[in-house]
Amino acid sequence: MSLVPTWSRAAGGTPAVLAIADSAPRARLSALMLGDLPDSGGAMGLAVLRSADTPSPAQIRAALEGTRHAGRRIPLLTIGQVRRLIRRRRPDAVLLNCSGAHIEALSWSSRSFLRRYRPVVASALPVPALPASEGEWMHRSRVDLVVAHSHREVDEYTTLGEKLGLKGRVGLASLFSELQVRSTQGSRNRIVFAARPGQPAGALGCEALLSALTELAADRRDLEVVLHVGEEGHPELTQTWESMVAAGRAPRGALVVESGPLHDQFERARGLAALGSLPVLEAIAARVPSLVLTDFGVGWDQGNTVFEGSGLFGDLKDLRACRFHKPNRSWGEHNHFHPTSDDDWAAHLYDLCGRATRGSL
Repeated sequence: MSLVPTWSRAAGGTPAVLAIADSAPRARLSALMLGDLPDSGGAMGLAVLRSADTPSPAQIRAALEGTRHAGRRIPLLTIGQVRRLIRRRRPDAVLLNCSGAHIEALSWSSRSFLRRYRPVVASALPVPALPASEGEWMHRSRVDLVVAHSHREVDEYTTLGEKLGLKGRVGLASLFSELQVRSTQGSRNRIVFAARPGQPAGALGCEALLSALTELAADRRDLEVVLHVGEEGHPELTQTWESMVAAGRAPRGALVVESGPLHDQFERARGLAALGSLPVLEAIAARVPSLVLTDFGVGWDQGNTVFEGSGLFGDLKDLRACRFHKPNRSWGEHNHFHPTSDDDWAAHLYDLCGRATRGSL
C-alpha cells in the first residue's frame, strides 16, 4: 500500500501524531517511527508516561541519540495529563508504545473523548513478539493499527486477530534500518557475551557460562572476551564472577566487564553470544556474527522463537571454539530484516486518518 495522497486537514499538511512511551527503549522506538513519517512542520510530539518505572531524563536523552528527537526536551506526563493533552490538542493519531496496562487505559480513553472527535490509535508490538500472543493482541483490542516489525509477525498477528474477532489492522515497520557498523582503524578482536537481567538464572548457570568465557580467553590470547552487563546490570552474574576470582578459579583479568549501550561494542566485535532476543537482533543488524546459546533452554520466554531457521543456535562448545554465524538471507527477510520499501504502517495510518476525518473510522 502506498501513502494515501488524498488525506488532508482543514489547515492542510500531514496528520498530527502524538506518541506516548513508558520506557527509554520504547521512547526510542517511538522516535524512530515518527521519523518514518514526512516532516509535518512540528505537528508531531513525543512524551514519556510518568509511572513507577519512569526512566530518568539521562536515560531518555541517551535513548533518543541519533533520532529526530535528539536533544529535545521530552515531557514526563501522568495518564491524566496525557488524556487532557489529547483532549486539548486533538492529534489526528495517538501512537501508544507502552506496557499492556497503559495501552488498555489510554486506548480506551482516546477513543471516547468527544462525539465529533476520535483520533486513530496505533501501537507497536514488543521486540521480538513471537510466537503471536493473545495477551499482546487483547491489550490492543481497542487499537486501530497494530505495528509489527517483521513479515512473520504481520502474518501471525493477522491470523490470530481474525481468530479472536478483532478488527485492528496489522502494519509493518522496519526496526533496525538505522543501525550501521561504524568504521574502525582497529581490529575486530572482541568476543562479546550480552547478558540480560535474570539470564542465565542461578549460580550454577552463571558459573557454567563464566567458565566457558574464561576458557575462551585462555585459549585465544589474541582476543578480548567481554562480559557486557548492559545499562541495567546483572548482579547475579557479576557476583558469581567475583566469587570465582576470589576463590582462585579464574584470573581477574580474563574477562572485561563492561556496561553501557550494547551498540558501543559492535565496532570491535568479532562475534556476539547471547541467550537470544534483542541483543542478537541488534548484532545481526550491525553485521556482527552471532551465536544463540541453547545450554540454558530454548523457549519463547527467552525470545528465541524468532531464531528458528536462522542457523544461529549453538552451545557453550561453539562459544569456546569461537564459532559464530551470520543468518541465512531468507530467514532475515522474513524476520526483522526486510527491505524498508516493504514497510506499510505509515500508509495504513494515513488511510485510517482519512477515514476518521470522514467519520467512517
